[in-house]
Amino acid sequence: MQIEEQLQRWWLSRRKSQLNANQVAQIRHWVEMARQRLCHYSSLEDCLQRHSIQWQISQSPHMVAGVRMRAQLDLNARRLTIYAGALDELQTPARPRKLVERVILSHEVFHLLCPECPAMAHEAAAHWFAGLTAGLSEFPGIWDLPPE
Repeated sequence: MQIEEQLQRWWLSRRKSQLNANQVAQIRHWVEMARQRLCHYSSLEDCLQRHSIQWQISQSPHMVAGVRMRAQLDLNARRLTIYAGALDELQTPARPRKLVERVILSHEVFHLLCPECPAMAHEAAAHWFAGLTAGLSEFPGIWDLPPE
């Protein structure tokens, strides 16, 4: 299954509607915008450092009121927290922990680079950007979906 098909599946699962061509174009636009903006930095870590964002992997619970959190970017506190429990859940033999960490880090950097991305597109674009940045040939949003 190609990335765009996986995006469609993820969208249908999350939004309960089909993703149309204009929405796909808008998501692609924001992914490309983030990729261009990331070129101004030597790495994801450099981007965070130059935005004065400290990041850490936390052992704190990643389930809050029944909501599963992978990471939390707090711009007021200038802190990015990635939850170890989320890394544990997503890790598989084919998906090593370091790769999962890169994907989550990339996803959050998207939000830092493109805060003006419209709400409709922001999570889909962040997932797609994260997958591209981490060198995946899949849309990482599908990691949270039940297998077909």
